Amino acid sequence: MTCGECELSLAQDEFHSELEAHVAGCPGCRALAAELQANAHVMRAMGMETLPAPPIQIRPEHPWWKWSSAAAAVIITLGAAWWASRPSKPPQIVSIDVKVTGIAPRTVTPVPAEIPKILKPAVIPVTPVAQEEPLRVKMLTPDPDVVIYWLVDGKGE
Repeated sequence: MTCGECELSLAQDEFHSELEAHVAGCPGCRALAAELQANAHVMRAMGMETLPAPPIQIRPEHPWWKWSSAAAAVIITLGAAWWASRPSKPPQIVSIDVKVTGIAPRTVTPVPAEIPKILKPAVIPVTPVAQEEPLRVKMLTPDPDVVIYWLVDGKGE
């Protein structure tokens, strides 16, 4: 038997006559067998030991985290109430300058008549505009350098 085969047999905890004969004649394998036996005894002894119980931590009656979480909840609630009670942002004021041109005044003469039981809307003819100038709408913006003009043409009816 070789030393390599002997080491494998010792590692697998197999004992037979050929192994015992090799261990008796080889000082290196004898030292390995003694070391493995000593390790096995130590491992068994460690398995018999009992571990000490871990120390028990007793918490104080009023821990700091309860007070701090309560304070955080109060601060968050007050902040949310303040945020909700703030006045809303006022809208931007935009002034519109409208110049209406070209509307002809119209006069309607009253006609004496009886009032019918069912009223029907009167059909009023549209009178044409005297001028052909488009309607101009001037819009002022918050920026004083920007002014918007709309030109409304009556031809697209």
